[in-house]
Amino acid sequence: MIVLHGLVLLGLMIYFFKRTADDKLLFWSAWILRLIMGILVGLVYTYYYDANDTWNFFEDAKTLAALARADLPGYLSFLFTGNPDHAIWQSLIYQEERSLFFVKALSLLAWISGGSYWICSLYFSTISFAAAWILFRTVIRYFEKAKPAAALSFLFFPSVVFWSSGLVKETLALAGIFWMSAFFLRWLKGDRITLIQFLITFAALWFAWKLKYYWTALFVAVVLTSVLTSLIQRRKEGLKSYWGIVWVILLVTGCAVASQVHPNFYFSRFLEVIVNNHDEFAQISKPGVLIHFYNLQPDWWSMVLNSPWALISGLFRPWLGEANSLTGLLAAIENLLLLTLAVSACFRKSWKTGHTLLLTTVITYMVLLCVLMALSTPNLGTLSRYRVGFLPFFVFVISYGNPLLAKIRLSAWHRHT
Repeated sequence: MIVLHGLVLLGLMIYFFKRTADDKLLFWSAWILRLIMGILVGLVYTYYYDANDTWNFFEDAKTLAALARADLPGYLSFLFTGNPDHAIWQSLIYQEERSLFFVKALSLLAWISGGSYWICSLYFSTISFAAAWILFRTVIRYFEKAKPAAALSFLFFPSVVFWSSGLVKETLALAGIFWMSAFFLRWLKGDRITLIQFLITFAALWFAWKLKYYWTALFVAVVLTSVLTSLIQRRKEGLKSYWGIVWVILLVTGCAVASQVHPNFYFSRFLEVIVNNHDEFAQISKPGVLIHFYNLQPDWWSMVLNSPWALISGLFRPWLGEANSLTGLLAAIENLLLLTLAVSACFRKSWKTGHTLLLTTVITYMVLLCVLMALSTPNLGTLSRYRVGFLPFFVFVISYGNPLLAKIRLSAWHRHT
């Protein structure tokens, strides 16, 4: 069975390569890395972590796959309704909406794979890779000399690849964010948009929203702000000099609209939800793996006061001195690399850019999501996983045009000539 599905995946990737790629080594190495990381996710959850989310998801998916084989109409009915009155409901480990949505998507693969966790992992990792590759190709098409930074950010950065591979919700959610990012970039650059690209974008939005609604709501709010600002700039020449003011007004308006699409975003309870999530993590986490904030309260002044520490912690912690496990040490080494890149990026020869609106979009999404997630998820281990929603964009911002990376590439070129 695994050989058959392996051949199917290989055939799909050969077709995908011929349609989208011209760099064999980069393409195949990035794909294989995703597959390996997807397998490692399963092994790490088996032998290292106490929590067992990925395997529990799969057990639920196998339960639904068994229903599909025994009662296809009943399976389809449950797939599209999720009726709590259905007999299968009590057999599921997860009944929360986002987890159940993920299990339903996974059950289709569990059905056709004959109940193989590893085959499903290969398919999910391939979907993640395809979205990352599309974004990579889109970025290097529009940004001169961006290939090294884009490859590092979207294809090879360790924690991003690890936590967006295999049978975890982040795999499909980040794939959705990556595809929507590529779509937005194409539109901003005036590229032709096809009907199939529109349809895939709506599917990507749906999956990302159902799995990580807080990533998606912020992403859409920031991106739509930039889309509207761009349209206004094109039609109202006199407003080009005031685009920053227009952008802020539209963002605030967009956030106000977005606050009505989910109960956790309502202004009346948004800050309370953040603090409640923070307190729940604080109660179940050891002090050594927590971000400690100053008297965090559900009011705006407290949020603003604690935001700088949330941003620093979300981007660069745990530090080497805080690592107390193998995974903590690996995360600390990666964060040291991030800090080194961030500092060296400050020594760019020029800060001029012809992509001010796009850069504003990326930085705003990255900073806001980082702060909100660090405030609500103060456990550094959990945050290392959740931050993949913004981390690849941060890596690209600090890597593109980075003088340290340019010097390393030049030294490597001299050694090979």
